[in-house]
Formats: sequence, structure tokens, C-alpha cells
Amino acid sequence: MGRRRRKPSLSDVLMDAPWWASVVLALGSYIVFHAVVPAAFARSPFLIGLAMTSRSLAWVPATMFGSLGLLAYLRARKRQAEGNSGSGGARPMRKERSLRVVRTSAPVTKVNPGATDRIDEAISASGQQTAHAKPTEWTIDALGQLEWKRFEMLCVWYYEAMGFTVKTVPHGADGGIDATLYKDGMATPIAVVQCKAWRSPVKVEPVRALGGSMHSTKVKRGVFWSLAGFIGQPVQTYAAEAGIQLLDGAGIVERISALDADKQARLLARAFEGDYQTPTCAACGVKLVARDGKGGPFWGCRNYPKGCRVRLPRGA
Repeated sequence: MGRRRRKPSLSDVLMDAPWWASVVLALGSYIVFHAVVPAAFARSPFLIGLAMTSRSLAWVPATMFGSLGLLAYLRARKRQAEGNSGSGGARPMRKERSLRVVRTSAPVTKVNPGATDRIDEAISASGQQTAHAKPTEWTIDALGQLEWKRFEMLCVWYYEAMGFTVKTVPHGADGGIDATLYKDGMATPIAVVQCKAWRSPVKVEPVRALGGSMHSTKVKRGVFWSLAGFIGQPVQTYAAEAGIQLLDGAGIVERISALDADKQARLLARAFEGDYQTPTCAACGVKLVARDGKGGPFWGCRNYPKGCRVRLPRGA
């Protein structure tokens, strides 16, 4: 599926390592070159010049490692932000005031607790699925109607239809992997998959994150699904080096269309069953609810009273 991976350099390792590892190396290298090496060389008249040079240049490796630490910290923050947006674009809200649930014209009264979830899903979906008719064939437009979690599940169901055993993370942080593929009877995974239903093309950072997950799990093959495609030559270059197959919306439709007609039909019915457009809470795994706040309409988690602050713009 891809070329043999190149051996990671020291900078690649430090960029994927915690930021404080580079800071420790920066402090250690400064102490060694500014104090330890000059003290050792100063005893010899032939090495006194090297001792002076080491002391005067001690800031060079310290600056290099310090810069890598800063870059590693910024990359970690960016990956965390992209991970949240990739899991439905969720972000915490600082304040939640004067919120009200948008209700339909027919109010519901005397609801028992067990039926609350179904009613909230119906309410949140009431204005969401009227703009599009349910698709009858696989197209890029049909893929675009799926909310982010249903898009991920489509990926899982596709590989199951291909005969793989698929393991997933139900909800919460996925560690850069949405699906792990196994062949029947094998305990070792053969590939890992990441899915992004973003409305903008994926840049190189999320693809590198998948490559890092492949390295940590010792899996040699990866697949990256991106509804909006990819942007930039670095994405293509890194994917080829890391053994990652890139699939955009057209590529996904092409592969689904290559399935048997009955498998395509079952996959279509399953993907577009029930509420397939209302976003899912990335933290709780439940459907979000349409709400109105001072900042405008948004999708909010029904578990907000219990502490979940996930929210999305209503147009997401």
C-alpha cells in the first residue's frame, strides 16, 4: 500500500515526544558544553582551545533543543485542537446562560425519563433532514449529508463489508486512529484508518499524527479518509513515505461503488438510516440538541447539566 518507511531523525523523534523532553536536553547540553567539557579539557594545554570553543558555543545545542521543545509544544496544542474539530468540531464553552431547547410546534408533556433521548433526537433532527431527500445512490453529495460520526461508521461498515474485523473507539479521544483492521484469525492488526468529515481539505499535520500512531502501534499500513480531500505537496510526500493511502470523497465513492450491488445497497440503507445529519457529541457519543444562546444558535450536548460542555455552530 506504500513505500518502506524511512528511519525517523532525532528531530522527528523529539517533535513527537513530550515538549519537556527537549527542554531537559537543552538544559543538559548547556551544562555539558559550558561546564563539564571545558573542565575536562582545561587540564591539558593541548585541549585548552577546545575547552574555550565548547564554552563559547554551549548555547547552540541548547537553543536547538529549546526550539524543538517549543515546536513540539505548539504541535501538541494544534493536534489537540484539530482532534476536537475532527471529532465533530467540538469546543468547550466558557459560559452557558439563558439557553433554551428549540421545540417543535407540538409540545411534549409528561415525558418519562426513558423516552427523553428519543424525543431530543427527534427535536434536534426536525429542521435538519428536510433540506435533502434521502440518497438512493453513492455520490459525493450523499457523503456530504452524513454527520461526522456516521461518516466514521460508514468507514467501519465498508471495511466490514470487505471482510475485515474492525475495532473502533466508541467516543472520546481516538488517539489518531478511528478504526483498526484485522484479518480473521489474526491477532495483529494489518492497517489503521483515520476519517475526517471536515468541510475543508486536510493538511499534513493530521496525516503525520496517523503516521505517529502507526509507529507507536507498529502497524505498517494506514488509510486516511478525507471527505474534502487533501491540500499541499507535503501531505502526498509524507503519506508515500509512511505507507498511508489517501482517499478523498471521489476515491471513497469509487471504492464503495466497486462493492457488489447488494453490499452497496445494504451499506446505503445502513448509512442513511434514522438521524444521519444531527451531529454527535464527541465526548458522550449522544446526539446533540439544537439550542439558542446569546451568541446565536448552536448544537449543544444534552448532558450539559451533568458537566459536558461540547458545542458546535448550528451550521456545522
